Amino acid sequence: MEQPSEKNMQKMWKYVEKYTEKSGTYLHPDREITEVLVTGLAHHLDTLGRPLCPCNFYPDKKAEAKLRRWMCACNEMKKYKYCH
Repeated sequence: MEQPSEKNMQKMWKYVEKYTEKSGTYLHPDREITEVLVTGLAHHLDTLGRPLCPCNFYPDKKAEAKLRRWMCACNEMKKYKYCH
């Protein structure tokens, strides 16, 4: 995977920090895992135009992005209040 743009990295960090603050959710306690997540979100923003959750496997990422089920914040995060 090539590195995402710096612009989208910053955008996704800002989004993740604001979302957790507003929603009362929690990031993973291991900072490295959160960094991988944010990098994946930024990469999907670069390649798909949407922050598709990078924690899942999708047979067709473009089709999944259109369904919007796994956009960050994904359904699991909304339900359980933490990012896996």
